[in-house]
Amino acid sequence: MAAGYKDCNDADLLRIDPALRLALDKGNLSGAGQSVMSRLENKILGTAAGQEALDAMITKSTEALLKRKNKKKLILDVDSTEDPAHGHQEHMAYNGHFGKNCFHPLLCFTSDGDGLAAKLRPGNAHSAAGTLELIKLLVDRYRKKFNLFWLRGDSAFADPDIYDFCESKRVTYFIRLRSNAVLA
Repeated sequence: MAAGYKDCNDADLLRIDPALRLALDKGNLSGAGQSVMSRLENKILGTAAGQEALDAMITKSTEALLKRKNKKKLILDVDSTEDPAHGHQEHMAYNGHFGKNCFHPLLCFTSDGDGLAAKLRPGNAHSAAGTLELIKLLVDRYRKKFNLFWLRGDSAFADPDIYDFCESKRVTYFIRLRSNAVLA
């Protein structure tokens, strides 16, 4: 996983890779195979406690990075993307916009591209579903560290509840509006 392999189908071959074995420990005869990796994904990372641990790890590493950059303004870039899925994976769903079975994660990055948060969602989730909860969490977490907050998003995030929250928390927002007859 740390080497960037997205799935477990290469694990059996990689478990005997000399460089990975050396990185683990000279005493290890082999790394984790496909079955061990699948158990990790399903029994540990796939649980609420596993997800909380992953979120805590992202938060801890991001906070260290933000501290080192020493910026006065935090720009939150929110967006969603499709993560194609095959077979019968839990929460996989057809997304008409992308025209495929997928997951539809919600992502938030800094303007420098540093990951702040991610939320795995079913493929048929609306692009902005869960955005308000996500930005509330981030504003609460980082408000003391940054005087200026900006939020940027595309037209999927044009939602009065998001506007109201941003205005109540002094978050400047730049959200694209779709062209419509009133604007035209």
